[in-house]
Amino acid sequence: MKQNDCNITYCQADETDIEIITELLCELYEELSYEVLLNENKLHFSDGKQKFFLAFCEKRAVGVCHGSLRTEYVNGKVYDGTVGYLEAIYVNPVFRLKGIAAELVSKCEDWAYKNGCKEFLSDCLLDNTDSYKFHSKIGFSETERCIFFRKDLVKKCPNKLN
Repeated sequence: MKQNDCNITYCQADETDIEIITELLCELYEELSYEVLLNENKLHFSDGKQKFFLAFCEKRAVGVCHGSLRTEYVNGKVYDGTVGYLEAIYVNPVFRLKGIAAELVSKCEDWAYKNGCKEFLSDCLLDNTDSYKFHSKIGFSETERCIFFRKDLVKKCPNKLN
């Protein structure tokens, strides 16, 4: 079914949509199992600072947006207080480039604004050029670039207490 063959509708998800949300996010986070994402999403629904929005083509879910309200420091944050944060956005490939993702993010931004947020932030990996272009197209501006590092720690003196 093509996007032009149906009317796209949007809604704020509730806990009855958790399986639909998890299935869509499995397509985004291919490296994570359904069970891991389901458990994570259950935690998100128990947290009043997390919301999901869905896009449907008729009765088929074709997109999901996950937003949160954050009070901790977030890269690029300008104002004190709570900010809205785009945690995830996914639209089925058949339905992309039709404005669905932008509309889902807009719903999330509205929710954040109604919850007192003055700004809405997001991130993407440095090599994810599609995500970078999408963010730029819908009005985000780049605030900084960062590369994270990791190092295994090994005990250097096994017989001495530090």
